Amino acid sequence: MNQFIFTLSIILSSLILRAQDRPNIIWINGDDLGAELSCYGNPDVKTPNMDQLAIQGTRFTSAYSNASVCSASRSSMITGMYPTAINCQDHRTINRTELPEGIPTIVEYFQNAGYFCTNASAKNWDKKGKEDYNFLDKVNYDGTDWKQRAKDQPFFAQVQISDPHRSFHHDAENPINPKTVKSLPKCYPDHPLLKADWAWYLESVQHCDHYVGEILKRIEAEGLAENTIVILFGDHGRPHLRDKQFLYEGGIKIPLIIRYPNKIKANKIDNQLVSLVDVAATSLQLAGIAVPDYMHGQVFLGEKAEKREYIYAFRQRTGDAADNIRSICDGKYKLIWNRMPNTPWMQLSSYKKLQYPAFTLYQQLYKEGKLNDAYKQFMAPARPEIELFDLEKDPMELNNLASNKNYKSVKEKLFEKLSNKMEEFERNLILESDETISQAKATSAVYFKESMEKRNLNEHISNSDLLKYWENLLLKP
Repeated sequence: MNQFIFTLSIILSSLILRAQDRPNIIWINGDDLGAELSCYGNPDVKTPNMDQLAIQGTRFTSAYSNASVCSASRSSMITGMYPTAINCQDHRTINRTELPEGIPTIVEYFQNAGYFCTNASAKNWDKKGKEDYNFLDKVNYDGTDWKQRAKDQPFFAQVQISDPHRSFHHDAENPINPKTVKSLPKCYPDHPLLKADWAWYLESVQHCDHYVGEILKRIEAEGLAENTIVILFGDHGRPHLRDKQFLYEGGIKIPLIIRYPNKIKANKIDNQLVSLVDVAATSLQLAGIAVPDYMHGQVFLGEKAEKREYIYAFRQRTGDAADNIRSICDGKYKLIWNRMPNTPWMQLSSYKKLQYPAFTLYQQLYKEGKLNDAYKQFMAPARPEIELFDLEKDPMELNNLASNKNYKSVKEKLFEKLSNKMEEFERNLILESDETISQAKATSAVYFKESMEKRNLNEHISNSDLLKYWENLLLKP
């Protein structure tokens, strides 16, 4: 018996040693963080900490979330599965279900391999960070801070940064002058109100960068840098009218920067297609943990890296805005499938009406006949079922090529691929009933009414008066 115990102790010690040799992994997740960083070419923003991380690691130029709203995206990234495959496609799902049998979160895989798993707010390490998962299963994190782990135990940590999610925050140290911003995307009119809102967003990106700097300093101070993989990304694209909640580039394109000293090349630019669903699989692989075959995520680093051919993205109900959109992109062309084409782009979204000045501005300019053709199409009462864009020639996705005969073969190829894949990707999708959607609309209406009351505004305010509110807030001297 003593010999058995001795032998067992040797085996356990060996396992513990191997666990200690494994790298720590930290996900830094910026809420609504688009690719508007200085290292990604934005001339207006100051992001020295994320820029430095890019110099020390690899910056991915073609990284995408697979959902354009936080809860669907976060449910996907923590499982390595597309949101429709785990019935997590509707934002803050009302009728939540458990994850399909045999599909746990990756937290369980890390814990089974001896990792200490945490989830913290970057603004308070004693506070649990944002989860926003659309499933019933509880994710049992071991704590909020890796300092709570056993000595030398490897850890998988998520650190959640709430910026640049609206409401935005000004940066008093590095204010951005709205009158001089050069980076307002050309999918938006060059309007003072939109430039002011854009500048405010960029200042919130700078706040995000500040917290990234604090995290990186802590890693260095604790001597963890050499054996810690840092993965920085946004949970989806930027929080603007035509971006978040839609599958255009602004809604799903994200920054992705990975640093792993002496293992991943420093100061490298990687142009391969990467989906946020791939980060789970790649994190497991880097930790020496077998990646389950069922995962939709692919490993994109190391010896077992696979080349991704297509990016898939999904949009369903968000708040009171019910929708059903799918997209596929091969890096050059993107096809968007509007499966509720009679639903306008500008259907009521209480969240956007409350938080986005562009939502009201577009309606007012359109009413006054002042919205140019490129932007006026977003006000149409219905959408085409298929949108097709050449991202190299038309990065703002304003020229739909779906009816252009010169692109017929491209459209047919992408649509066939996308529609065929839906059988697999939507295997566990449960569409919401009309009653559930009505419940979501009622809840959103209450949210809007109460939020407007906090601003001393009436919920039935006219567009012209709501526009004055935004002008007073954003354009005051």
